[in-house]
Amino acid sequence: VIAPNGALQTASSPFDGVMVDALKTPGSQVAAGEPVALIYSTSYADAAAELEARLLTMSHMAHLAARADELLKLGLRSEQESDEAHHDAISARLSFEALKTQLEYVREGDQPGQFMLTAPAAGTVTHVRPGPGEPLRAGEPVVSLFTGGVFWARAQLSERHASALLAGAPVIVDNLPEKGEIVSIDPEIDPATRSLDVVVELPAARVWRLGAMLTLSFETVPGEDALRAPAKAIVRLGGADVVFVETPTGFRMVAVEIVSRSRQDALIRSDSLAPGEKVAIAGLAALKNIASGV
Repeated sequence: VIAPNGALQTASSPFDGVMVDALKTPGSQVAAGEPVALIYSTSYADAAAELEARLLTMSHMAHLAARADELLKLGLRSEQESDEAHHDAISARLSFEALKTQLEYVREGDQPGQFMLTAPAAGTVTHVRPGPGEPLRAGEPVVSLFTGGVFWARAQLSERHASALLAGAPVIVDNLPEKGEIVSIDPEIDPATRSLDVVVELPAARVWRLGAMLTLSFETVPGEDALRAPAKAIVRLGGADVVFVETPTGFRMVAVEIVSRSRQDALIRSDSLAPGEKVAIAGLAALKNIASGV
């Protein structure tokens, strides 16, 4: 399943309110600071007025702190009084900056009580959650933006593949000539599915769609005691995985352990196999019958 590479940002409403209109739709390109939604909130007018009040308080406290320093030099104020004046000035500034940050991505609307929520960064709109007339809670995401140019795919693989994959290894994506790359391999196996998550960075070969399904082929790492063999050479016989190895007089059956397997190749282990030996990939039904004594 395709997902963004983490460069996903949200524009959230700073107040409880009601969605008036979504100014952008999924797929729209937006610039930083561009309006993306129109919201009505009774709290907005109060917050805007409070911001002005805090600005005045901050300026006043800064003036008093500067005046306290002047009087301290003249011996008309104590150091404690000067410190208290500076403490009040800092508190007023922090209070103003906190509310200013809350209103950073907000612009005044055309109607009383309405404000426009703006994009925190340039990107592509991926989700617009509430519809017109639906209520909003303070801090609830309204619009999601994809700001990156790299896409990831998340795959779940059997636990037996864990030892045969490495971060940075190439990955074939939908049989494209350009390959992806393993970004990370989850060290924890899901106890319910006995699988692990693998994240793959996709090549810039096409326009990827979030949530789309892909076919991924992993190039596994053999390890010191593993051998690569054609996947079609492995058959089940007597509850075990076996291959038929060519000998001067025919074929001998060898039990193998499958390390990992794709559509084309498999990594196998066996003390009775050596590199370079040839295995049968055709006539396997007849060889199984011979080995079973049929």
